[in-house]
Amino acid sequence: MAKGSASHADVLCLGELVWDCYPTGAFLGGAPFNVAVQLARHGVGAALLTAVGRDDLGRRAQDFLREEGIPGLRVHPGLPTGTVSVRLDAAGVPRFTIHGDCAWNDLDGAGQGAPGPGRPKVLVFGGLAMHAEANRQLLAGMLEAWAAGPPGAPAVLCDLNLRPGWSDPAVVRWCLARCDYLKLNEEEAGFLAALPDGPSLLARRGLRGICTTLGPEGLVWHGPDGADLALPVLTAAEGAPPVVDTVGAGDALTAAMATGLAACEAPPSFLERGRRWAAVTCGVRGALPPR
Repeated sequence: MAKGSASHADVLCLGELVWDCYPTGAFLGGAPFNVAVQLARHGVGAALLTAVGRDDLGRRAQDFLREEGIPGLRVHPGLPTGTVSVRLDAAGVPRFTIHGDCAWNDLDGAGQGAPGPGRPKVLVFGGLAMHAEANRQLLAGMLEAWAAGPPGAPAVLCDLNLRPGWSDPAVVRWCLARCDYLKLNEEEAGFLAALPDGPSLLARRGLRGICTTLGPEGLVWHGPDGADLALPVLTAAEGAPPVVDTVGAGDALTAAMATGLAACEAPPSFLERGRRWAAVTCGVRGALPPR
């Protein structure tokens, strides 16, 4: 699948682009951003519907995405580029503060005069950006337009991506009602199970597949009609590099899932790719694979 314009991308990622501000410096991040870069560096046509401000961080993000060949970026006329403050405690464990009054939290306001995205094969979105009503309205409008168009609406993959202060159950239910496939981690699975309607919530949505990551234990896939699959993490004997950090491993898996859905692959194929892409990401510092 070749790279192309936002109107011809195979995978459209929608949501946040942020700068993670550590004591040692600022680094580009955000789950949809990480997924889009993973796809582009693996030769998959990807676009990123996000927004930055008219500031230095925004210009640096624009330059980066231009170099990666990833279209879709919008510039907000009044809000700054998103940032996340990262504080390390005495044990070196990071604590994140997500600042919501920023460009990615108002994608519609940043899109005035901008062309709408084309119809991709796969849409990837996350729960974080959906906490803004304007973003929910934008996404709902896109999905409705595609559904009303020619047959073959995009497969919709949601990475739940819950964070402290960004886990409104009503938003979670909204996301589940609008996706075909769901990717989450153990903590997020526990969050869903603890909701009053948790035991039946996922079953009622008619999802085509749910992928749950289990950290060092690998992942499990739950498909329709009990078609389940479990895969361990890639081992050194299978070619996995030494682990440097695990940042971005889940986003690598999401990217691999999106690639497989765009190519109409069976889950065993794209999940195997996902564990390999995740292992490569764990072998480098940060969330992105090497160029």
